[in-house]
Amino acid sequence: MTRLWKAFVLVVALAAVACEAIRRSRYEDIVNQAIEGYNNGRPGKPLFRLVDYTVLPLLTSTSIILLEFRIKETECLSFLDTQHQNCSFLEDGEERNCTGQFLRRWWSTSLTSICDRDCSREAALLYNYPDYPVEDLPSEIRNIYENAKFDIINNILRNF
Repeated sequence: MTRLWKAFVLVVALAAVACEAIRRSRYEDIVNQAIEGYNNGRPGKPLFRLVDYTVLPLLTSTSIILLEFRIKETECLSFLDTQHQNCSFLEDGEERNCTGQFLRRWWSTSLTSICDRDCSREAALLYNYPDYPVEDLPSEIRNIYENAKFDIINNILRNF
């Protein structure tokens, strides 16, 4: 009986490992589809390639898979026949943080994703140079800075 129990546990463990391996590879395939869709919307511009991804826990509904991944600019330009997997990253290429969801309903699927610029490098530059003059910033950044400063002061005064 003990041997039978051990064999049963071994079979269940192997099945769980196999299912997890299938789920992870499938997750990566979904992320690659999202990157292809993102690159297709940027004709003539640099392609982006996967840097890393985070496998998020499944929701209660197994038909929705949440996505979270990071991409970086490559040296290849977006044309019909270019594969982003074969392109090298640009040394100072732009990075983007992406989120999205993959929805599976019966025979149809839906994939949505949003990729925002990773501003951590710009913030690191400002953090390393705290005395960086605001006047030397580009006008767009300076306006964002001034508006944020104004909003913070208004919120503080509103609380009094």
